[in-house]
Amino acid sequence: MLLHFFISAYAVIISALYFLLPLYLKGNLQFSGGQIGLLYAILSLNSLVVAFPVGVTGDRYPARFLTRMGLVVTAVSLWFLAIARHFWPFLAIFWTFGVGLQLFRQSLEIMLFKDDAPGATRRFGHFNAWRMGGMMVGVLFGGLCLHYLDFAVLVRILSGGLLLMLVFTLRLPRTRGVRSSLGQYGRDFLTPPVLFFATWLYLFTTHWGAEGTSLGLFLQNRLGLHPLGIGLYMAGEFAVVSLTAYCYGRFWAGRLSSWGFVSLALFTSGSGHILMTYPHLAWSFAWRAVHGLGDGLILMETYTTIARLFHVDRVGGHAGLISLVTTLGVFTGSLIFGPLGARWGYQWPLIISGAISLALIPWAYLGLRSVCNKP
Repeated sequence: MLLHFFISAYAVIISALYFLLPLYLKGNLQFSGGQIGLLYAILSLNSLVVAFPVGVTGDRYPARFLTRMGLVVTAVSLWFLAIARHFWPFLAIFWTFGVGLQLFRQSLEIMLFKDDAPGATRRFGHFNAWRMGGMMVGVLFGGLCLHYLDFAVLVRILSGGLLLMLVFTLRLPRTRGVRSSLGQYGRDFLTPPVLFFATWLYLFTTHWGAEGTSLGLFLQNRLGLHPLGIGLYMAGEFAVVSLTAYCYGRFWAGRLSSWGFVSLALFTSGSGHILMTYPHLAWSFAWRAVHGLGDGLILMETYTTIARLFHVDRVGGHAGLISLVTTLGVFTGSLIFGPLGARWGYQWPLIISGAISLALIPWAYLGLRSVCNKP
């Protein structure tokens, strides 16, 4: 339960800022679409530097030490984000903020994967249900704060809450350390099933870059929502993702083939992303919920695939490499879709990235057949 509490707190931080921050950057700081896209790309780029080293460190030493580091770095960075007014100082602080978040999240996932008790799929479902519940609370909280207060108050509240959580890290699981050579990580990763998994996940996660740079601005400009309305809209989606993760872990695991789950996930995620851009609130929200179902399925398939493909002694480093892959997807999406949305309209990044998800369905079929010898 303590691990669930920590991942929900991480999710509160992410969702309170990720979807609403562009409103502040554009409206208060007057940053351009390209600058917003670069900021979100930088938030992703830090994972390229730290994801694998953090994972290997978590394999060799108790992961809760990384949790403490992540809490401190994230809290301090949040405090300084409230002060920065110009692009380059803001970018430098945002980079540090991203490093802190990476340490925080990855250490929790290492503890989750290294729990060798029976019922892993159900644990993954509960973990991600709490995570998405935190996303729901965070986006509502962020919307309320930006509606009644301002950005500086929001980030200072979040910063203080993270520092208070340091007390509870003493009760986090103490994982055992095992040393493996770096070459062994490479041999594990460079196999056809892992490379296929990493490639389609990279392409799929480009839509997260589109969401980060364009979704909040689409909801504001095309649907006329204010921060509180955006918070309520996004909270509904996260409730769907949370319920999907819980039901997958409790009821659905093993009921469909890998191809069945991946195709259903890609179809609902992609079609939902495209059809939500029609500028009618009820219609858009309904299709956003469909998109949330797809994202929830992909989230659970990702966790169960990592646990299935990698040895527990090296799962931290390999989870870090998968995190690096998804970060590359977000980085690519942010750089492409930030300027595109600002120039052509914020619905187009959502439509194009949704089409990419749909295009992955036949490719995923061929890939799964080649690595598993069956669809």
